[in-house]
Amino acid sequence: MTMENNNVSPEAAETEELRSRISARELRRHTFVTLFLTGFHENAEREEMARRYLEDLPYVPEVLERIYTRYRLVAEKISLIDPMIGKSSHGWNLRRIGKVELNLMRVAVYELYYDETIPASVAINEAVELGKRYGGENSPAFINGILTEVIRNYPLPEKTAAEETEESR
Repeated sequence: MTMENNNVSPEAAETEELRSRISARELRRHTFVTLFLTGFHENAEREEMARRYLEDLPYVPEVLERIYTRYRLVAEKISLIDPMIGKSSHGWNLRRIGKVELNLMRVAVYELYYDETIPASVAINEAVELGKRYGGENSPAFINGILTEVIRNYPLPEKTAAEETEESR
């Protein structure tokens, strides 16, 4: 069916196309925001808060499902991720780490250890960049330092030859 046949303006078609796509950066940002917002609530309220946040986003349902799925994947690994951050943040109890920084590091650690599609350098850089946007003046350096220490304490799994070839391009 052509646009002329369904009376959809070029602007509306372009808007719909944009609503149906999400970049890795935006997926990461929305995952962080969802974790941040839900972190202030009890378990029973978290799903409601996530739903409320997502329903206000300008994406098609399939994209909203991708964001929600990524949020759930990270949230389900928090019991494994937080001890990694805790051990690597010498002198900083997790309760003393700002919620922005903690949730950005949670997303990054998830990407480092549980998402084979994201190179380590990208996971760290993106967390640092989001720290500049959402955190305080010292957030980027703090996030970078802790994530570097996480990798030192928990060496990354070996990459396959195909992953190494792809990353070197």
